[in-house]
Amino acid sequence: MNDQPQILLFQTTDPAAVRKRLLRFRAAFLKLGPQCRFAAISYTPSAKTEVRRVVLDGIEIEHHIYGPDAMDTLGYPVKGAARPFKLIPGNCDLPPLLFRRAQPQYAQYWVVEDDVEYSGDVHALFAGLDRRQGDLLAAHLARGYDGWTYASMLRAPDAAVTPASSWLVFLTFYRISGPALDLIDRYYRAGWNAHSENAWATILKHGGMSVVDFGGNGEFVAEEDRNKRYQGVANDGFEKSGSFGTMNIRLCAGPQKDLLWHPIKPPRAWLRQTRKRWISIAKWYLDRAARSLR
Repeated sequence: MNDQPQILLFQTTDPAAVRKRLLRFRAAFLKLGPQCRFAAISYTPSAKTEVRRVVLDGIEIEHHIYGPDAMDTLGYPVKGAARPFKLIPGNCDLPPLLFRRAQPQYAQYWVVEDDVEYSGDVHALFAGLDRRQGDLLAAHLARGYDGWTYASMLRAPDAAVTPASSWLVFLTFYRISGPALDLIDRYYRAGWNAHSENAWATILKHGGMSVVDFGGNGEFVAEEDRNKRYQGVANDGFEKSGSFGTMNIRLCAGPQKDLLWHPIKPPRAWLRQTRKRWISIAKWYLDRAARSLR
């Protein structure tokens, strides 16, 4: 058992709406030992930063809510500096960084988004990764490239850092060390900027820290982790296909056991996002057809 203090941060704007999943992840994580803590975190554009206490099935949960006032305290010259502040695209990493500043006593910070599901024993998932070495444990580690959707967001004082020399990693379920969060904070203060999926792996590798892909069958997966924890498609250009990505919006986890799944949405959100995705795909094909006729 890892006896260092650690915390699981469950990212959700509405803890009551995902009560069952939140409590299941909480119970599974706390079973790791007395050194473990749990909290919900979120960014709410209309809120002031505060800590609320939410009672779910008789269990009191701390909900750390960050508003625009918190973003003004970061002091980053580029990252998240545009006003009005928007969490999307690429700023979902800022609430965990704010939490680290407020509560630096933890050696490890685990983060899970509220639309992540696991089709197995959630405690076994945590226990299997608890002693795994690495400054950042996440999914879909890949090399960056110029054609990636958000490659143009990358800014670095080091001119040698370009999209083609950068890294990508998926950040919906991960574990990161306190020193790694501190390094990212320092880099952002120094003027670095990128979509979080591009920034974190690039910064950590630039700073000499380790990034571990904890499963799937990608290029950078160690043999001890290969084909575990999630299904992926190797060398797919960071499309994050498989069980754990962004391409396949689901109402529930698939039948395969012991895998991470994302995104899992309630019916109304599933219909809305599925419609939005198909409109986006249709627009892309129409634009391509129009270009071919010119």
